[in-house]
Amino acid sequence: MKNCTSAKPTNMRIKNNGLINDKYELIVKEFQTIITVLYLLLIGIGMIFSYSKYSQFGINIFQYSDAFDFLLTPFRDITIFLFSFITILLVYLVFILNKFTKKKFSKFYNSKFYFGLNKSYPILSIFVSFVLYLYIFSGGYGRLSKKRMIENPNNVEIILTNGKIKKGNLIGKNNGYVFLLENNNVNIYPIASSISLIKINSYE
Repeated sequence: MKNCTSAKPTNMRIKNNGLINDKYELIVKEFQTIITVLYLLLIGIGMIFSYSKYSQFGINIFQYSDAFDFLLTPFRDITIFLFSFITILLVYLVFILNKFTKKKFSKFYNSKFYFGLNKSYPILSIFVSFVLYLYIFSGGYGRLSKKRMIENPNNVEIILTNGKIKKGNLIGKNNGYVFLLENNNVNIYPIASSISLIKINSYE
């Protein structure tokens, strides 16, 4: 009898530990999924903003970038990173607000003053709003970046492998190329094959 009664708490502890471990693994997996999704959103937003910035100078940045360039895009520009973080936060808040309105203010939610699309297709509504939001603000970011660069030029001096020296206003750079504005002309220099040295702010 003693053996039977003493085995029950042990079995319960084993079961409880198993449940705790299962819950812990589930939480970890969910957290990893959330982090992965957020990082992919950061990359996507960073790509859109980078395209908008370089397109102001007639550059299709996708033609001069590889996957690794875009993996680092959100962290190369603090403006893009902050905007991406705020954007993701706003999307989450809009989704929560929509659920809260539906639950607590059902009359208003079903009234003509509330968006019909929001009632029928909340996910689609948020997605469409998100795309429009990105389109508007990425365009603004691109124009602002160009204006800021022209008003506060980031002058650089590039020494090419053939000894020639190029001076201009730095538009930007990635792992493969330097984009330079020289006398209102945009020139693109491959880093590996053309450039031996880059001097930043080397002249007034």
